[in-house]
Amino acid sequence: MNTLFVVGLALFTGFIFGELIKYIKLPSVTGYIIGGLIVGSSFLNLIPYHYDLSLTWVINFALIIVAFNVAGELNINELKKLGTSVLIIVLFEALMTFVFISLFVYLTGVPMLQALLIGSIGAATAPPAIMVVIQEYKARGPVSQILLICTGLDDAIGLTLYAIMSSTLISHSGGAAFSVLGLILHITIGLLISIFIGALAALLLQLLSRFANSEVAYIALTLGILISMGGLMQNNLLGFELSPLLAAMTTGFIITNWSRDRKHIFNSIDSFGRVFYILFFVLAAARLKIRMLIKLGKIAIGYLLGRFVGKYAGTFLGGKISHAPSTVTKYAGIGLISQAGIAIGLCVVAAQQFPNISDLIVSIALGTTIVTEIVSPLLTKIALQKGNEINLAK
Repeated sequence: MNTLFVVGLALFTGFIFGELIKYIKLPSVTGYIIGGLIVGSSFLNLIPYHYDLSLTWVINFALIIVAFNVAGELNINELKKLGTSVLIIVLFEALMTFVFISLFVYLTGVPMLQALLIGSIGAATAPPAIMVVIQEYKARGPVSQILLICTGLDDAIGLTLYAIMSSTLISHSGGAAFSVLGLILHITIGLLISIFIGALAALLLQLLSRFANSEVAYIALTLGILISMGGLMQNNLLGFELSPLLAAMTTGFIITNWSRDRKHIFNSIDSFGRVFYILFFVLAAARLKIRMLIKLGKIAIGYLLGRFVGKYAGTFLGGKISHAPSTVTKYAGIGLISQAGIAIGLCVVAAQQFPNISDLIVSIALGTTIVTEIVSPLLTKIALQKGNEINLAK
């Protein structure tokens, strides 16, 4: 057993299960997760927990690419066309999911700050399963538009909530006295610095991309800037808790909207990043301890209920307030259950930051991800059918 074997096994397992899962009409990411479970510490133990931890850099690497690509889907002109309704819906569905998950998990006996941290991890929505279903049925209309925009925008809200909750828990765990106003100011400055660094990275990428003349050059340049930026930020520059993910999203948003080389940059990263996505999901799932998930059954149930209620109620209320089309108000919420990507990455980051509750966080986040990725494609299809967007496509 060595690191090369673990990486090779993860890639091979992810590819095989990602292809097999397509035969039952589920997204590849579900196969990656199931494959990781099988070869991980819960079953075959071919990827032992300590080897998985030694490859955390791969997961962080992939997570920065995910954050960059998610922001690449946020076209400012498309956002303007949708108006303020989409922003209100995104805000309500993300925040209410955070509130309901935190509340339901807290009611199962988890301490309040830990419950809030878990709630922040569950606020975001994963694009892959939703996009696959929309593309499969060639759906067009307000429901599918809202689903796609929400999967990009609420990741930013989830990242922000996680930064706030993790900083709060770190301060509380350290036993240091702190004022609420001082903590909020400290967190806000950290987030603003992260955004500023991301903007600087975008400027540097834009300036240097004019010298790139091949796909390899774009890959090396883009990843070099993103990964070095993320590595520097993990050193807690200036004494603030910085967010490499928020910085990567800022970089992606600026590049996709104002860079002349955006197609070359994102196309090169998309083709290269798929390998790391497989490693990302397989290695993350390999950490899950099924026995721990079973022991935490009521907490997992509370988490799932909170996610279902929060996504649906938030979309419904946000749609009513913003006067969105009735199909969006009634049905879009049930299409937003998918959880992977940012949520998995955040649970891994949280496990590193809070080792005393790492089993709890990883078990809940990854265990519930398996459930959401299995049911999400069906629920998304139902939302599109109820919105008459599949029939329109045909």
